[in-house]
This record gives sequence, structure tokens and C-alpha cells, in this order.
Amino acid sequence: MLQVRADYHTHTRFSPDSRCEPEALCRAAAEKGLREIAVTDHFEFFPPGKFADGHYGFETFAAQQAALARCREQFAGRLAVRSGIEVGQPQCDPEGAARLMEAFSFDYVIGSVHKMKGVDLGLIDYPDEKIPALVGENLEMLRVLAETGDFDCMGQIDIIKRYAAVKGKRVDLLDYQDALDPVLRALACRGKGLEINTSGLRQAARETLPAARLLRRFRELGGEILTIGSDAHRPEDVGAGFETALAEAKAAGFRYLALFAERKPSFYRIAE
Repeated sequence: MLQVRADYHTHTRFSPDSRCEPEALCRAAAEKGLREIAVTDHFEFFPPGKFADGHYGFETFAAQQAALARCREQFAGRLAVRSGIEVGQPQCDPEGAARLMEAFSFDYVIGSVHKMKGVDLGLIDYPDEKIPALVGENLEMLRVLAETGDFDCMGQIDIIKRYAAVKGKRVDLLDYQDALDPVLRALACRGKGLEINTSGLRQAARETLPAARLLRRFRELGGEILTIGSDAHRPEDVGAGFETALAEAKAAGFRYLALFAERKPSFYRIAE
């Protein structure tokens, strides 16, 4: 089906926003011709005094890893099932984030910023006069994450674009390049990657998160690691938009995509 071998951003019922069984995601990936899938359920960190997402904690990930072990047995020889996690703003609780990484053995860790001051970016209003300050605050959080976080790839770096688009507003992080470049430079210097998240194609932004122009800047600043993920929360979205993502990667100058096992990257060449 695809030149892309793996979907490296998916969610199951072990995330608060999905009801999908891991087996269903794996079956969809295998049927669509993918060779790997990384299940990257959410774990959100909050500032002191804020509350976490219900019961989705350490016990949840113990159950998730057991479910993925069963999937590995079921799909052996057909699909590599990677144990992943999407960690939201871990800089809000560095000690808690360290405990999480010590408690489990992940193949792949996405570091994301979903919230500012404990409020989800999707719940924020985006009046024109406040957009520059909101983007600035978001980029500062991304910079701290890029410089200090324990993760492998930064997830949907310009997710604020997606949520602003829902409100009919345009946000392009390249309009704030003086604040964006330190984020990208820190990722490159620390050997961290970016993902191309295709969920934006299915939503109001109508483009990948990020698109080729931002990916190109990452490449110019020394970035080498790139993954592609659908952000699927249901089986039908596994592998969605990967042809577009592949074209964006090529347009940005990338010639390889990354895979991860035990948090170590390997690379395969994008066919010309």
C-alpha cells in the first residue's frame, strides 16, 4: 500500500479520548500493509494544583503494556507492535515524568504540549489581538520541552495551528521564527526528532502538523529524525494521509524515516 512502513502515533482505550481496542488498531495496520505500529497512549502532566485526566495513570500503562504483549503474539510475523506513549507537557512535573520513564520500558516516546496553564489548547479562544501572545507562550513551552524533556520525537509541534483553525484563525509558527528556531535547534542538537502528524488533514487545518515548510527549517538547523503518525483514535484512521505526509517529507529534504525499538532509532530510505 505505502512506502511508509509504520504508523508511529495511535491511541487506544488506554487514552481518555479513545475507545479503540489495541487489537483493532493492529489489525487495521496489518490489513493496510504497514509493518509496524506504535501505540502511543496519552499521559498528561499538569501544573501544581491542577487535576489529571481521571484514572489514566501508572496502572493504565501497566494494563496497556500487557495488552500490547498479547497483540505481539497475535500478530507475530505480520506486524511489529511497539510500546509507546505520548507524554503531555512533562516539564510541568519533572519528578513525575522521571518516575514514569523509570516505571515502564517504552520503545518510543512522543513529547507534546497539549495544554497551557493546565488548559487544553482546544478550549482556548483565539481572538486576533491575543494570538501573538498565545503563540509566544506555546513556543516557550515547546522550547523548555525541547531542551529538557525525556522523549524521542516532538509530537504535532504546531498543534496550536489546528485549534486556531477550528476558530477560523490562521497560525503559522514560521511567522514567529525567532522563537521557533531555538525549539528546532534544541531538538536537532539533542538528537530528537519531529513527527509528521496527519490528523490536521482530517481537521480544520487541512494540512499536516507540521507541513513541509516548517520541516524544511528543522532540516536546515540539523534535524535528522522524522516519523509519520496518523494520530488515529479509531481503526479507519490508521495510516490515513500517509501519501501526503511522505510528499511533505520529501519536499522538506528528508530522505529517511525513523523507526524505534527500545528507544533507539533506525532508518529506512524513502524511495525516490
